[in-house]
Amino acid sequence: MPRIETDSIGSRELPDDALFGINTLRGAENFMISSAKIGDYQALIRALAIIKKSAAQANGVLGGLTVKQTDAISAACDEIMGGKHHDQFIINMLEGSGGTSINMNANEVIANRALQTMGYEAGTYEHLKPNDHVNMGQSTNDVVPTAVKLAVLEKVPALTKALTRLGEAFQLKADEFAKVLKIGRTCMQGAQPMTMGQEFSGYSAAILRARDKVMDTAEALQVLPLGATAIGTELGARAGYQEAVYRYLAQEVPHPVQQSDNLFDAMQNSDGFSRLSAELRVTAEILGKICLDLIMMSSDKQSGIGEIKLPAVQPGSSIMPGKVNPVMPMMVQQLAFAVIGNDTAISLAALNGQLEINHFEPIIASRLFDSIDLLTHGADLFAKKCVNGIEALEDKALQNLLNSSALATVFVPILGYAEVSKIVKEADVNGKRFVDVIVEMGLMSREQIISKLSNAALWGSAKCSKEAISLI
Repeated sequence: MPRIETDSIGSRELPDDALFGINTLRGAENFMISSAKIGDYQALIRALAIIKKSAAQANGVLGGLTVKQTDAISAACDEIMGGKHHDQFIINMLEGSGGTSINMNANEVIANRALQTMGYEAGTYEHLKPNDHVNMGQSTNDVVPTAVKLAVLEKVPALTKALTRLGEAFQLKADEFAKVLKIGRTCMQGAQPMTMGQEFSGYSAAILRARDKVMDTAEALQVLPLGATAIGTELGARAGYQEAVYRYLAQEVPHPVQQSDNLFDAMQNSDGFSRLSAELRVTAEILGKICLDLIMMSSDKQSGIGEIKLPAVQPGSSIMPGKVNPVMPMMVQQLAFAVIGNDTAISLAALNGQLEINHFEPIIASRLFDSIDLLTHGADLFAKKCVNGIEALEDKALQNLLNSSALATVFVPILGYAEVSKIVKEADVNGKRFVDVIVEMGLMSREQIISKLSNAALWGSAKCSKEAISLI
């Protein structure tokens, strides 16, 4: 049968099997804004359970809780950390209470499960209370940002591993394409000779640099506000609580977490989240730019650049037979758009914090988690379904190079800028290749041209193969 709970507003009926209580029920009804519930964010729920367990153990040794209460709360938290009862966390992620509903959802679920382990029925709070016992020494204002930080620290390693795999995939292609000659382009115009390997090595370096920046920025989130209680004064916590709670917290998390040196700063400001979001945005921008490059380079060789071939993962059109589109790079581009939008939301939330706390940590958490997940899954899919299978179309890349007047740059030191400009104009007017005009004008022999091209400094150690020379 249903149970009845009462608060300062009135009484409500709850399902008999519900572990949440009246505060959670009101919050769930008030904030039905989307389908995303906090229970869907497993890292956040685990983080809340870790905090509540550490707080209970700290309060237990300090005499605030009985041994029975401490053990029951700890056992309930262990179950949640192990993946149980997440369906009882029903508050919408974008709740408008500044995190209070999130914190109370955790307090009530833990309290009711702890009561059951003690042999009592859920809702018999005279034995163990959500606010007075599970939330002892805490406030929503220090619990929620701490939980978000711990959740982010849990999630970031999967992202950095995915970025590592993607960066390494590009480096493997850079090695594979080390001798593939092509034209480098600036402003969408031919610029100078290069190798495709050089181009792909740049992609690898950018991705791995972004990974390192994300890792460095995430490490700063190891500094926590837990213990500050409502605004940084530590009011409501027992003497010795801060030292004790961090001692127990260190046993539950694999990071060297520590309390902020200035709890008022820790409570007032969300710049740590903004910095991480900014690095996620930059990572997305890097991936999006690389994808745009791949889309252009893979445009069909009959009417486009056609220097690479992307893996065909699905038909590209419902009306044009045989068409294959660069769907994986386009997916990553859309991912980048979303991450950039998330960063904007986080920036707005951070700057709109009011006085002693930021009320908008729910949207910060939601958007951070989304960006991390998008980049993690996107990087892995991009590597597996696209980058690993990219093929260089060497003949087309070489023809694009040889057809370009950008080769002129190599011969400026030999023939002079003015003379080379005349050759470029002559080639353009008569529809000839630049290298052919040089030979026709008797300025250099074909052998001399081949020698200069094959040893051009911008081509590095990659020399022209016999096949390449035969095409010149």
